[in-house]
Amino acid sequence: MDLLTLIAFILAAILAGAAGLHIKTLNRVHQRIEALEHCSVSKEDLYRGMTIAQGSNFTALALTAWMMLFVAIAYLYLLVPTSLPYSYMQISVVASSFMGFFIFGAIVAALAAIVILALDKLLPEHYRGLKPTELYSFYTLSKNTKKFIGLTVPALAISVVSSAFIGTIYPGRSPLAEALALAFLAVSICMLVAPIYKEAWEGQR
Repeated sequence: MDLLTLIAFILAAILAGAAGLHIKTLNRVHQRIEALEHCSVSKEDLYRGMTIAQGSNFTALALTAWMMLFVAIAYLYLLVPTSLPYSYMQISVVASSFMGFFIFGAIVAALAAIVILALDKLLPEHYRGLKPTELYSFYTLSKNTKKFIGLTVPALAISVVSSAFIGTIYPGRSPLAEALALAFLAVSICMLVAPIYKEAWEGQR
């Protein structure tokens, strides 16, 4: 297993862990509220009471960051052949196009947006905690935390540009570009899920 694949597993584990901890945190709060109220509390009422308005600008920025995250992952792991069985280079119609990289990124971003919006519209209210657009509304975010989440957008842009450079010189290699793409991707993932891990840690104390 090469380093890129190993780090992919680690980053996937971080994202999966964040998803699990998010659900666990919501369930823990639900149980505590029911214990304090000595009665059953619906998920709808729970989410309504927990919701913290983060502002439309921040919400839009956060969603942009998550869409860019998927683009950055696709560029790093699918743009050129890696240990994965598929790559952008196998799609000859797109790969041979002058706008190929842009088309590939636009397709990934569009798919991410469709999934995010579909979950937002299709999930019922008692599953509101699983809606991507509501993710940060269940956490208290400081100005610095919001700033760091916002900074993931340019960080992911650097990752995408670095991966695109790797694609332009393929089959040549650039260890510096690979390191930049991977480092900015990893840091961005950690920043995007940091509020979830922080809340889970504090909730256990």
